[in-house]
Amino acid sequence: MKTLLLSALLCIATLQMPGARSQPRPGMQDIYFFCSAVAETNDGIRRDEDFEDDNDPLYVHRPIFFTMYSKSKDIYVCFDHYNYNPTELAKIRSVNPAKDQLEIMITSRGMLKFIYELKPITLEDKLASFRTKEEAWTWVDSVKATGKRIYILDWNDSFNQNGNGQIKLIQVIPTATNRPLY
Repeated sequence: MKTLLLSALLCIATLQMPGARSQPRPGMQDIYFFCSAVAETNDGIRRDEDFEDDNDPLYVHRPIFFTMYSKSKDIYVCFDHYNYNPTELAKIRSVNPAKDQLEIMITSRGMLKFIYELKPITLEDKLASFRTKEEAWTWVDSVKATGKRIYILDWNDSFNQNGNGQIKLIQVIPTATNRPLY
């Protein structure tokens, strides 16, 4: 009886396999941006962070801000990384893990092969492609609408330049533009 039951289960499993869909690999639903951020620029990608926040109990990791900035085209689009201490944040307001507890992922450089398959977006090229600030706003709205996690690999980050066999991916969310609120 056990043999018959086992045989029936194996037959059912075998018949279902051809129609089974493969599971997506981890990260396939993510968006990857590359940039070479600098501290100051009139046209490019700017990275800002305050190292004094390292001593603030509100943060597990200090906030990091990446800004696509073009003075000549009047474009300002911000992608922010926040990793709050949920215990401390809860004293101020409710915690939204999807926006308040973003990760910094240290992974093997081998991950780059996978990222390249997903066609990462180079933020400097994207910024150069915008003719108007309205195009930038529409693009960032479309990125938000995907609901996907977004990671930035900053080639100017000293960790990514060391060539130690690993890369640092910083999870961000689109936050601000210079779109008027009225």
